[in-house]
Amino acid sequence: MLAVSVVRTANLRMLQKLSSPFREFGFFAGFVYAIHRLLQRISPSMKLMFHDWMVQPIASEQLLPARFAQRYRTREIGQEDPLIDGMPIRPEVRISRREQRAICLGTFKNEALVGYIWLSSGSYDEDEARCRYVLTPPNESIFDFDLYILPKYRASLGFAAVWNGTNEYLYRRGVRYSYSRLDHYNRASASAHDHLGWKRVGSAVILKLWQIEVMFSSLFPWFFLTFSDEQRPSITLSPDILND
Repeated sequence: MLAVSVVRTANLRMLQKLSSPFREFGFFAGFVYAIHRLLQRISPSMKLMFHDWMVQPIASEQLLPARFAQRYRTREIGQEDPLIDGMPIRPEVRISRREQRAICLGTFKNEALVGYIWLSSGSYDEDEARCRYVLTPPNESIFDFDLYILPKYRASLGFAAVWNGTNEYLYRRGVRYSYSRLDHYNRASASAHDHLGWKRVGSAVILKLWQIEVMFSSLFPWFFLTFSDEQRPSITLSPDILND
């Protein structure tokens, strides 16, 4: 009887483990997640990614009360700044950001780096998948990516401080919309941005099999097959959903 009980318990745990993605994310997203985990077991060069493209309005007012905001300072971090060397960025990605003239903004407290975010204007070549985002309106939009908060500041106002400084920096330069790419399963990031007015403008499921990538997107061109990094579909992002 004990052996039967142990087997039943093991089977129940296995069933719970297999069904947890479906219970947490729903049937379709759970199915994509399960396939991704299976592919990763076969090879780290195989993935099934689920990306959401988001837009957030840039506010005219501060996002932190003045008594908290005054404790932090946000400035550009130059490409040759030693702080860049300490960031967890792959060498080829760093080169791509340099070529795209991406800007890194750092937020500091008492001269200590709290966190940083990268920004690209006009367009941005994604480093997680082969696609190029074209931003509209072109003079009022930015693409933000690689938002990182140092571990010691994650339980405090780190995220709010970084985004408050970024929001102020962008608003002063006439930027009114900030786009970003979100892993569909990153619920923590989604929750952190929800109160700032984040909206989804599109989604894509991207299958990566070594050098082959297949993208199924809710935005034009809807389907794209690539065999090298030189092949990138252009995806136009629009903030129209904020006015719906």
